[in-house]
Amino acid sequence: MKMIKKITMLMLSLCLTISCFSMSAYAANGKIMFTDPSATEGQTVEVKGVVERTDGTGFGKIVITMTYDTTLLKCKSGNGVIEPQPGIITYMGDATNETGKRHEFKIQFEALKEGTAKLQITQATVKAVTGSILDYTKGNSTITIVAAAVEDTTTTPSVPVAGNGDKVKVHGKEYTVSNTFPEDEIPNGYTKATLEYGVGTYNVVYSETSGMYLAYLVNAENLGRFFMYMEEDATFAPFEQITISDNVTIALLVDTSDIVLPKEYNETTVVLNGQEFPAWHSTEDKDFYVIYAINNSGEKSLYRLDNVEATYQRFTVPEVVEEKKEGSTFVDTLGSFMQKHMDRVILGTGIGFLMLVVIIVILGVKLYNRNAELDEIYDDEEETEDDVMLALDDEDEEGDEEPEDDSETDSETDPAIELFVQEGMKEVFPEEEPDEDAEIREMKKLVEALPKALAEEETAKDSAEFYDEEDIFENFSIDFIDLDD
Repeated sequence: MKMIKKITMLMLSLCLTISCFSMSAYAANGKIMFTDPSATEGQTVEVKGVVERTDGTGFGKIVITMTYDTTLLKCKSGNGVIEPQPGIITYMGDATNETGKRHEFKIQFEALKEGTAKLQITQATVKAVTGSILDYTKGNSTITIVAAAVEDTTTTPSVPVAGNGDKVKVHGKEYTVSNTFPEDEIPNGYTKATLEYGVGTYNVVYSETSGMYLAYLVNAENLGRFFMYMEEDATFAPFEQITISDNVTIALLVDTSDIVLPKEYNETTVVLNGQEFPAWHSTEDKDFYVIYAINNSGEKSLYRLDNVEATYQRFTVPEVVEEKKEGSTFVDTLGSFMQKHMDRVILGTGIGFLMLVVIIVILGVKLYNRNAELDEIYDDEEETEDDVMLALDDEDEEGDEEPEDDSETDSETDPAIELFVQEGMKEVFPEEEPDEDAEIREMKKLVEALPKALAEEETAKDSAEFYDEEDIFENFSIDFIDLDD
């Protein structure tokens, strides 16, 4: 029996120990709570959020991401609230300078139709002043929307009392310019000023660093806020100031006509406190958005919005590397390149023109020198030809005189030979013999033709510049006939 009691007590002690450890391990530092409001469809409903700490005081940065049903609700505004995607909102708060155990924030929704809508937390990060992350239990909000009552058309609709000036439209919604505004809503870095617009002069706020005017506009539900005045076309645009650090704030801009991003960044919008602003979203970085803003020093720049941690960083546009589109021509590609690198194209064209001029000058000088050399060569050749022709003419004159001498020489036969022939003829052909046979007549003709043959042979040898007296009779022979035989 005692043994059973001991075992029972031991098991009870063990259970209590385990329970204590479990509570210690999972004990939360606080909780996040919401109100559960109700509204009529078409009205604005406000949800109040509370971050409460149970184990101490002092908060740091607070980031809470929530989802809601877009068929029943539409987020309109809220300090520190952004809506990167429809149905997903993120609250970003900085309670570093706050004291106490509670931090509150508000979100305004438009009730679209009858039903029950849920505002649920998907992720929350609550930090202490020291920077450590606290563990918080997460609540949610239930918003009840009832059907709107049928309006009595015989009654006169109420007129907003805050709006007392010109009527303007922003993103299709009508607002009234107000001459008064709550001073506690004046953004950081802005001071009171006046602005002439429409029918009169209005009290506004002005920033000397950014050079922007903000006017207070009131909607049909008597809800007012500051809007940015665009001096270029005298229009108004949504204004939302975001605190980056203790010394830096940025205001989102709506004119993004000069911004060019790579093709993987698609144009979209983000909603900050119920105001819609242009943005870019990359499918490769689903948790990040790019927005265009101006800081409190007047510098315009792109910023990268981290939708998970709700932080902002300056964004540097990556270099755009365009791929050749299907069906694009060489002319299109060349035109695109020239547009993007116009300064380089102009510089390259100038350098190319100078090089072309230099090349033309060099070729001209070379061609001139070459022509001069050719002219000298032609002149020398002409002088040489003239000398040759003169020499030939001299030779021709000498040659013309030589034949005359040759003819005279040819006409005169050597006296010894002529005497020899005459004596031979007398012996061979005596005068008293009247008859000559055919053979003698032939010989006589041959002897008579001998001087002429000798003259022709002499001329031929002179033209060949060779002469030999012994060659005269080399191929010549005379056969004497004995008449007695």
